[in-house]
Amino acid sequence: MDFKVNRELICTNETVYDGMQEQSVELDCILPDYYPDIFRIIKCRLTPRIISHGVSGSKLSYELSVIARILYCSENSNAVRCVEQKMNFSKTVELCKPCEDARVTIRAKTDYVNCRAVNQRRLDLRGAVSCKIKVCCNAKQYAVSDAFGMNIQVRKKAVNVVAARLFASKRLTVNEEFDLGFSKPAISEVIRNDASAVITDTKVIANKLVAKGEAYITMLYSCTKDGAELIEPMKFTLPFSQIMDMEGIDESYQCLADAEISSCEIIPKADGEGENKKAECELAILISCTAVRSAEVSFVIDAYSTEYGCTCVYSDSRIESVPMRIAESCMSRCELTCGDGGLSKISDAAATVSGVTARLDSESGKITVFGNVNCLVLGIDSEGKPIALESDVPFEHELDISPVSGEHTTDITADVASCSYCMTAAGSVEMKAEVRINGSICEAYAIKLISEINVDDTAVKKRDGDYALKLYFADQDEDIWEIAKKYSTSVQAILDENELDGDMADSANAANTRMILIPIVS
Repeated sequence: MDFKVNRELICTNETVYDGMQEQSVELDCILPDYYPDIFRIIKCRLTPRIISHGVSGSKLSYELSVIARILYCSENSNAVRCVEQKMNFSKTVELCKPCEDARVTIRAKTDYVNCRAVNQRRLDLRGAVSCKIKVCCNAKQYAVSDAFGMNIQVRKKAVNVVAARLFASKRLTVNEEFDLGFSKPAISEVIRNDASAVITDTKVIANKLVAKGEAYITMLYSCTKDGAELIEPMKFTLPFSQIMDMEGIDESYQCLADAEISSCEIIPKADGEGENKKAECELAILISCTAVRSAEVSFVIDAYSTEYGCTCVYSDSRIESVPMRIAESCMSRCELTCGDGGLSKISDAAATVSGVTARLDSESGKITVFGNVNCLVLGIDSEGKPIALESDVPFEHELDISPVSGEHTTDITADVASCSYCMTAAGSVEMKAEVRINGSICEAYAIKLISEINVDDTAVKKRDGDYALKLYFADQDEDIWEIAKKYSTSVQAILDENELDGDMADSANAANTRMILIPIVS
């Protein structure tokens, strides 16, 4: 007799690396000839960014860029000068196994930075950055979804699974020239530029995914206005779009796309009158896309034959849900104090987010995001000297999602969407930062599924007597499937003989009766 087994594919997200890499940063910098001597260091910062990454076999390679910016004043001048140095590092990571179609997530952050002036022309900087790295790839597993022939009986469970998962990433370069406007003074020197990017829309077109978004750029520059040396901030937005090749994608896929700034460079440009009233922004954005197609499949979780010996091979399977998109925000507040005299003026206020983690409350099933907001204010003290005030403030935010049960994975990032400030009567600064939280959450649970069913047609089952019906007294919590399996009959035969509802086949209560008739089938 022919015996046939059908199988369905389960696509899981296998993590082949999840760890942290550290990179020390050491800089011995001599000022260019056209820079004035160092008298007082105001602030030094490190900005780490991932330029590119790629997986070949069992190795991950990535390029790390670290920009060091040191703000200082020269003697007898309150003008803020900026020394900028860029350092690139090539890094490799050994994965636990070769990985195809890898999804790579790398988050770089500054651990610490210290800077001192060796002399009036030389700076010594020591610091460290770290990269949190996670590499995942598709792991495919087949499980039995049905079986036919040789009097096989199967018990099924409907499961919502990820049937297919696609990855794609691409680096996009955006160039834009903009005017400062009539009211803005000309650029003397760019002191700081920060950028963040957000995907606003995705669209599927003929095996391609179109990702659209906006980049938010903040520039801080020194200038001369009415004979005074000042610091002027400027903010602007650049739209972008990118087409990603994703073979096999269609409207049945749910898409998640993320954008991360790889580099941001702003170059002052002269206008027709020779003043630096224009600037060119060159932005590199790394776009990563994940597309997931789900399907509800009935898998076989138990099987037996009413006539022959039968064995099942079970495997532990990890079923994942379609990722839930997270896009929320919260407010963080801090107060910065200048000390004696307070501040007379604020030139710039900025905030950055670091140390983002997500934690599940096992009782409520809610996920809370934790992190730190670093607040920085550049201002003028009561003596007219530039000063930097800095403070780290922790934040936490409970996500507005349905309760999560059991195992889950999170991919959460956070940045500052906007910040505002006001000076108090005491001369301190109160800052508010809107923290933008993005990412995804994927639930998972373990289940035993059957990978193989083997029926031995030489092992014919023998009856313990010649009868067509058997009277059976069932316990109240006894499962009809287990009764049918024990006596090598079918569940449907028991339901029909006892005029029971078909839904009772998976009930823990044997039709609320203690006596049932078991028909013997072959």
